[in-house]
Amino acid sequence: MELSREEIYREWLGIKCPGPSYYGLLGLPELELDPQVILHAGRRVKRKLRAYQIGPYRKQALDLLAEVGQAVAVLTSEEKRAAYDRDLRGRWKSVAEELYRAHCDGASLGAPVLETWLGACVARGVPVTRVLPAILRRMGANLKGWPPHGAHQLALPVGLLLYRDAVILGQCLHIGTLERRAEAVKHIQQTLGVPEGLARLVAEEVSRSLHLFARSRFVAQAKRDPEAYLVRLGRRVHRYGGHLGRRAGVLVTVAGLLGVPRKGLERVFEQVAEPAARVSAARKAARAWRGATGEAKGAVQWLRSRPQVAVVVLALGVGMAVLSLAVLVASGVWNPWKGGVDVTAPPEESPPAPAPDPAPAPAPSPAPPVERKPPRVARPVEGPLPPVAAPTEEELQSLEGFIKKYPSGKAPGPAEGDTQPTPGVKPPGGRRPGGKMPTFFNVPAERAPDKTPSKAPETPAPK
Repeated sequence: MELSREEIYREWLGIKCPGPSYYGLLGLPELELDPQVILHAGRRVKRKLRAYQIGPYRKQALDLLAEVGQAVAVLTSEEKRAAYDRDLRGRWKSVAEELYRAHCDGASLGAPVLETWLGACVARGVPVTRVLPAILRRMGANLKGWPPHGAHQLALPVGLLLYRDAVILGQCLHIGTLERRAEAVKHIQQTLGVPEGLARLVAEEVSRSLHLFARSRFVAQAKRDPEAYLVRLGRRVHRYGGHLGRRAGVLVTVAGLLGVPRKGLERVFEQVAEPAARVSAARKAARAWRGATGEAKGAVQWLRSRPQVAVVVLALGVGMAVLSLAVLVASGVWNPWKGGVDVTAPPEESPPAPAPDPAPAPAPSPAPPVERKPPRVARPVEGPLPPVAAPTEEELQSLEGFIKKYPSGKAPGPAEGDTQPTPGVKPPGGRRPGGKMPTFFNVPAERAPDKTPSKAPETPAPK
């Protein structure tokens, strides 16, 4: 005969929930953080299950041992535990909403309905005390249907939330004696009109996981700045439609739990009694910011689902940028090749740089004297000139014939391209090729001076 999984949980491990979480399977409070505590709880559960390995329930015991090992492996890994906790919170909220629709919709809302609803949540493994703030945020619009309770005229779920905070503060903050703190928590329960069954449910869950509740943010704020926490508590009462008079019982009692003196309590009342214009403006701004953020996220998701639209928008943006740059370059406003300088403008004349101070030149070394030869000059003919012979008769006749034939005194040259001299005709200038310049009257021509500059003698290099 085989047992069902619910019977195994109830008879072997003492778990009443039909589908416990990994924390409930190990007998731990929900959302436990200490890995050593988790390992110790896993070893304790495994010792219980090994007693059923020998017998007719061997297969079921082995399956449950594998489940316990998986639970320990998930809860001792930070990444896996964080993912599991997110999924677990989502399941808790969905179960609470489902049970709220089943027990509270269409019924006369009151204390019995609330006890039935939260009792069903506990039976399904939902930690009501831990999930209660999230539940109230989700059902904020439905709180107006609840009848007011207690001295502050608050809906019963809101009063239960305030009582939960008072229980956590009374057990986590050891300010004053235990009897005084217990009396303060009892007074808050009566002021808010919380029934005994709900108060017992909250107190038992807080006491089971007190070390986890001590890490809550509002507990840290109450330790660091108790007056700021009291102001926050008073504004919460106003936000949920409650009446907070001058002698508000909840604020006075919580101030006693936190050890706030009378003067500090007076300052808290002054801040709570201020007009809520700034608070409402801040809420409106926060609401507008959330709306804008939601719209931006929706736009991003829409673009992700349609990548072709993003490509077209990107191409249009790049095209507009290129067109703008082309217009700037064409108009001469921007020149990328000259570093942004307009080349059409005349260049600015830069002032002349000051002349550097002349450095003293080194004294030249004396060069050796160079001997220069005097230019060659034609020496005059010394002595009497040689006698000149008188022209003969033939020479005179030929000269007269030449003068008559060429009155200009110049004989015509050969035609172009005629390289051979004409016989009997002298070349221009009276010089024949290969001959010497003729001399008239046998007078020798004077020798022209040599104009070629004489070379200076090479001076030896100084040693």
